[in-house]
Amino acid sequence: MFTRLNIDKNTIMRLTHLQRIMLPSLAAVLVSACGEKEQERQTPPVQPSVIIEQGSLNFQSSGGSQTVSFVATVDWVASPTQSWVKVSPPSGQGGSSYQTMTISVDENKEDQRSAEVTISASGASGKITITQQKGAEAAVTINEFYSKKVDNSTWYKITGEIVGIANPSYGNFYIVDNSSYLYVYGLTSKKVASNDQSFSSLGLNVGDKVTFMSLRSEHNGVVEAGGTTPAYYVSHEKGEYKMGRKEAAASVKWMELPATDAGDGMDLLTHFFPDGKQRSYSAYWDYDAMVSHWVAYPLCKGNSGSGGRTIGGDKTPSAFPLDPLIAREKQPLLTNSYQNGNGGSFDRGHQLPQADRKDMRVNIETFFSTNMTPQLNSLNANAWEVLERKVRTWAENSATDTLYVVTGCVTEGSELFSYDNENKKVKVPVGYYKALLRLAKDKTTGTSGYMALAVWMDHKANNATSVTKQMTMSVDDLEKKVGVDFFVNLPKEIQDVVEAESPADVAWWWNN
Repeated sequence: MFTRLNIDKNTIMRLTHLQRIMLPSLAAVLVSACGEKEQERQTPPVQPSVIIEQGSLNFQSSGGSQTVSFVATVDWVASPTQSWVKVSPPSGQGGSSYQTMTISVDENKEDQRSAEVTISASGASGKITITQQKGAEAAVTINEFYSKKVDNSTWYKITGEIVGIANPSYGNFYIVDNSSYLYVYGLTSKKVASNDQSFSSLGLNVGDKVTFMSLRSEHNGVVEAGGTTPAYYVSHEKGEYKMGRKEAAASVKWMELPATDAGDGMDLLTHFFPDGKQRSYSAYWDYDAMVSHWVAYPLCKGNSGSGGRTIGGDKTPSAFPLDPLIAREKQPLLTNSYQNGNGGSFDRGHQLPQADRKDMRVNIETFFSTNMTPQLNSLNANAWEVLERKVRTWAENSATDTLYVVTGCVTEGSELFSYDNENKKVKVPVGYYKALLRLAKDKTTGTSGYMALAVWMDHKANNATSVTKQMTMSVDDLEKKVGVDFFVNLPKEIQDVVEAESPADVAWWWNN
């Protein structure tokens, strides 16, 4: 019986290239159906053919994935020519319908590059050309990074020395290069969308030179690397921290240092200026209380510095790095402020005020946890700050050579404590003090130009707006109150006189 197939001329004209490939098979069917005597049907083999819709793909330097459509009439295999190109799926079955394949490329950190993906099907093949834009330009300096605009797609390569690590889990730290300083808010071991807390696996320390990729971001108008999308690690060179040293007890004879005891279990932590010679401050660290009993430092116009805490015209964030001289578990982690213990909330109160070291490199180190104590805001932001400003005024007076300062706290007898950000207990001081030894430029007085003053403040709210005579006492009286022997490197004949004098009776303090 003859069966008519309704295939008109217009239908034949609309057949695709692929369908024309299949027409020989269709013709064989027609022949076998049209004979007076039905013969055994035979289907000739499908001709191998590969048809690709997109012959080329272009990728940004950041990498990513794109999808291509193709037809392979027989079973096929896809082969990239470069390892930075991946295909999924890598093979499949043939057919007459379009299939899709995803082509992914890794991030490119170098020059523009290219590759090919070949789809092979029993001798037939098709090629897809892959090009990828070059990566970031050569490493930008920190100052150049500051000049860039906030951008969520452009990555910059930055190299700098780590000078302070504020959060060893998220990777918050300061770096410095020959041009400036920069705060990095979050560094990860590889490029990720959000912080995976992989920073600690990199083994980075203060003094190491690190190279990383970062978007240009800001937080509250403050320029930073990292941010919502973290920066990510490229490489590093091991270094060492060169601006400080730890000693069991004082072995130097600096004028500001009180007496120390080699057997009391405390360490003297000394931090220097970048030249490694001029001292910034020394802290007498109590491992049990987790505060410094005192911080001693020389203060004058020459070491106060200039410029304030600014970089490229933008304010630098006040992060609180760990002191590189002590293991992390031996000091408070103060990325966030002190956490409530049994005494309420407290500020991270400086002993050496950050405003006493305006140059950025040493200013960062005034935020080390070893220079912090849990201090009531009602004292820290009021009378204590007034006292700090007055001390700077005396130090920067044109008639002053150097003001030697000891800022300390007393924890003995305190039953209050706070927690750091890792639930380590930190003792809350019962009071604070400053002992000052002034050396005048005119050294012709009976005490060779020296005079002394001391102040004690209970750790409670204090709204005083000026330093009065009634706040002060002799250094001898402060020694009796706090149990510290101050200015032991001053010649004894001078020490006996200046430490006994009442500052209320010395006109210079009140006329300047």
